[in-house]
Amino acid sequence: MPPALRRSLDLIRRLMPPEQPWWLIGSAALFLSGVRVTVRDVDVYGPSEVIEAARIALGVPVSAPRADDRFRSRPYFQYRPPGGLEIDFMGGLQVFSAGDWCELQIESDAWIEGVRVPSIPDQLAILQLFARKKDLERAAVLRCLNKALY
Repeated sequence: MPPALRRSLDLIRRLMPPEQPWWLIGSAALFLSGVRVTVRDVDVYGPSEVIEAARIALGVPVSAPRADDRFRSRPYFQYRPPGGLEIDFMGGLQVFSAGDWCELQIESDAWIEGVRVPSIPDQLAILQLFARKKDLERAAVLRCLNKALY
């Protein structure tokens, strides 16, 4: 595991309460699930109150929501631990899909390296929901991995 990713995961393990709902999503979750992917940042998703508690614990100021026609979350903030990858924290992440906003729903999880990630089927559903070019490419790889595992 790259040292910068390890440092970010170390912070997340110390910061995020295991009894609360939150997940790593995106490339870090794929990497931990065995998909060969470059991890440039770490995405943490959870209910707004869980992410807000993390923001307060880190002492990060409130930031305005990012203008995006595809994704929105509140709160949203970024934090880079010393020597680590940037971590994007997203509370109540909503995705614009099929003409409407819907909050991301994750039904299952697995603990890998001491952090919670969605199951492979849930990661596949997230990638298909996000539907960006990179997400659809990753979904194709994940489908192959899923078939090999099951």
